[in-house]
Amino acid sequence: MRKSEELKQLINQTKEVILNEESKKFRTGRLLKIKDLPIVVVGDIHGDYRSLDTITKELEGEVGLDRIVFLGDYADRGPSPLDVYEKILEMKCSCPDEVFLLKGNHEAADLIEFYPHDLPWHLKDAYGEAWREVYQSLMDLHKTLPVAVIIEGRALLLHGGISPELTLKGLEDPTEGELEIILWSDPSESLMGVAPSNRGAGVLFGPDVSFKVLDKFGVKYLVRGHSPVKNGYRWDHAGRVLTVFSAKYVYGLEKGAYALIH
Repeated sequence: MRKSEELKQLINQTKEVILNEESKKFRTGRLLKIKDLPIVVVGDIHGDYRSLDTITKELEGEVGLDRIVFLGDYADRGPSPLDVYEKILEMKCSCPDEVFLLKGNHEAADLIEFYPHDLPWHLKDAYGEAWREVYQSLMDLHKTLPVAVIIEGRALLLHGGISPELTLKGLEDPTEGELEIILWSDPSESLMGVAPSNRGAGVLFGPDVSFKVLDKFGVKYLVRGHSPVKNGYRWDHAGRVLTVFSAKYVYGLEKGAYALIH
């Protein structure tokens, strides 16, 4: 594990790399647009370094599988959030145009309170009084993260979900309300339109919403995380919404998963 100053340096370096994306053609505001395939999509990690390590080792040496999108929720719940952060930040700094870190609801502590949020306790245990500076550096990093990826003609990638009113502008420069929808929402097979979520934030959205929004954006699929699912993945809405969840060990799932879009 890095010393507190070393971790802060890595966090700040990553922040500069991500801010530099805004000067590149593939990023507009909080939205990334990617054309090149294939792309690996990794779901929630939640401090589960063992699952993250398994995934990255499986991908090592695989020709063409070096472009990776993480869907957010990197810490909280699992035993090794600092190891997870070190790994993904090193990946981003080493391959800035190949590795992309999206914002999940656990990277939006300033928007809506969530539970558990045990990252501060891990920082206190590791760094004592220096924990606050490291935590603040992470909070500053979280503010720079993009919220969505559009893979031209193929898929919309984000952490949570969508609403009928979501627009391209809402992905590029989301209001707090739009950000809540993007980070907190879930698909439902039992309704049309939207309904309040039992999470207390975001909405439940039906198949009609998925079809409308995906067609509006000119893509076939929504790939999202946010929900722990038995086999690490689940298809909804007539095969147009894919949930990917990668933190196998933290949730005691039979399997964790990542997706390959090609």
